[in-house]
Amino acid sequence: MRWSGRAATAALTALVALTSATACHPVRITPALRPGAHGPAVRDLQARLAQLALFPHDPTGRYGAGTARAVRTFQEEAGLAVTGTYASADRSALRSRTRKPTRDELHHPGKIPDRSGD
Repeated sequence: MRWSGRAATAALTALVALTSATACHPVRITPALRPGAHGPAVRDLQARLAQLALFPHDPTGRYGAGTARAVRTFQEEAGLAVTGTYASADRSALRSRTRKPTRDELHHPGKIPDRSGD
């Protein structure tokens, strides 16, 4: 098939725009968080759950039984599948109901760390 004229120019322009948009904003796949996970993403999750009064501990960055319990409660209240695993649908729902945690919410400077295993 041979392309020529305005249709070819429009198609090429659209293709270049699509390629540029994809290159500038690549899709990021964020893995689900589950019991045993740890790190900054878990700390963010815990701080957001605390904003909703579902996680009554200081964020530890460790996804333990208390975090799983809070995630299940959130999932139930939000009408999501209750799994205790924090996946993309849960992330979208939680972020729409909370704000980005402050540094103090994430780290609680000067407080004794919570040792609940969560």
